[in-house]
Amino acid sequence: MTDTSGHNDNGGPARGEVPEQFPAGERDRIRNLWRASAHADIHRPHVTAAEVESALSDVHRRIGIGKAASGTGKEVAGSATWRWILAAAVILLILGTGILFTPQTETAPYGEITTTAMPDGSVIELNSGSQIWYNRFFSHTNRTIQLDGEAFFSVTEGERPFIIHAHNTIVKVTGTKFNVRSWSDDPGVETEVTVSEGHVRFASLHSPDSSVTVAAGQLSRWNSGLAKPTPPQPVNTDRVLGWRDHKLIFNNRPLAVIVNELERRFDISIELDDEEIARETLTTFYAEIEGAETVIKDICRLKGLRYAKTANGFRVYR
Repeated sequence: MTDTSGHNDNGGPARGEVPEQFPAGERDRIRNLWRASAHADIHRPHVTAAEVESALSDVHRRIGIGKAASGTGKEVAGSATWRWILAAAVILLILGTGILFTPQTETAPYGEITTTAMPDGSVIELNSGSQIWYNRFFSHTNRTIQLDGEAFFSVTEGERPFIIHAHNTIVKVTGTKFNVRSWSDDPGVETEVTVSEGHVRFASLHSPDSSVTVAAGQLSRWNSGLAKPTPPQPVNTDRVLGWRDHKLIFNNRPLAVIVNELERRFDISIELDDEEIARETLTTFYAEIEGAETVIKDICRLKGLRYAKTANGFRVYR
């Protein structure tokens, strides 16, 4: 609670009031910024100490903090002004952390494939339902993103490595083209990396020193049951990347994985009656899909299952 004197119950300044110690000429601007901070998003995602230090060092460099202020009275007065400006900047930094460090998010809606141009010139294609996060200092202090889903990356060369975190794995490159598939709702939360151009380093976050190099035309996988990613193997990249042309391609995948893909692709709900059905595997390829029901009908025919339409999609049962 605040009183009319402009102070709160703890004796400090009320929100929107500026301590008298600030220079009179700066109070209006600081007051407006202080009030605006009341509407700042207070969400505080994880930001590494290195990222914060790098950002603060850049601020220091720009305003000349750390340089000796000595000599004439004019220089001393200027130093005092900078101290007040720095104090205001620190207040705003604390209050504005929610805005500065709230990650940028890009999402491909169900039923759509989207393309995102990154600040460094790299391009990311997101499969339906996929999502990436990256901080507002991307390309200035790092080139790191987080992925849930499937994405094709066309990475430009840069001084800093381009890094993807995907469910306890890390993919590191400088400039190349590759695909990462890592869905949190797929059984086993397996991460799969396929390279179409150049090469990448692929490792588990639990054993970052046990990485593998995946070259063009190769694929490697990792899940929680593996100590390190599988040795890279030759793969038909056109098949792996078929989703970019709206194809549906699966090689010996559980029905649960195929159903998840259909749900994202067609923005529907598909119920599998029991876990045994979900674990059954299937290899399938569709260059063109008329609709989800076509695939469901084929699955049921091959696996001896039945299906029924529901209000939001389909139900598959024995």
